[in-house]
Amino acid sequence: MSRGLGNRPVFQPQLVHAGEDVAGLNEQFRGDVAAFRLQFRCSDCVYFWRSKSACTLGWPVDQLNADPIHILDAKGEPAFCKAFEPEGS
Repeated sequence: MSRGLGNRPVFQPQLVHAGEDVAGLNEQFRGDVAAFRLQFRCSDCVYFWRSKSACTLGWPVDQLNADPIHILDAKGEPAFCKAFEPEGS
């Protein structure tokens, strides 16, 4: 696997920099979700199998459907799905 700066894989974005507050960034994201009606959860995705509460592609859904809403995990790593496709209205 290719590595970028440090130990991060090249394909994984650097969303948090040293000294940034992960909890604060997640709080800002929750505000953006409410203000812009952002869709990002499994239940908003065409690949979500509602009757089984599972992803048809096999991805784990617990982290993306957890409350409170967050875009970063405790380590500051991205907590979103790259396969997400909005279901539409």
